[in-house]
Amino acid sequence: MSQPDGNFRGEMTLENARGELSVREEVLDVLLEKIRSDRYPSSTMMDDVERILTPWRRQDYADVLLDKVRENRYPSRSMIQRLLRLSG
Repeated sequence: MSQPDGNFRGEMTLENARGELSVREEVLDVLLEKIRSDRYPSSTMMDDVERILTPWRRQDYADVLLDKVRENRYPSRSMIQRLLRLSG
């Protein structure tokens, strides 16, 4: 059904896309900060980040994980595997 502005219901407009991207970026920022500050971040939270991660933010996430691996004498195998997946 056509809306008054000529768009069809459910059609993605540039404005809607920008809004979704901005929310996605904000959520990503919050989750990355939580992962950075938590001594042992949850795998569920990291899974969520990986699900919404955009190509231009891959390096941000990799940097957070690399810092975690560097600061831990015995880094988790799961964290290393996540880094390896990001690298290739």
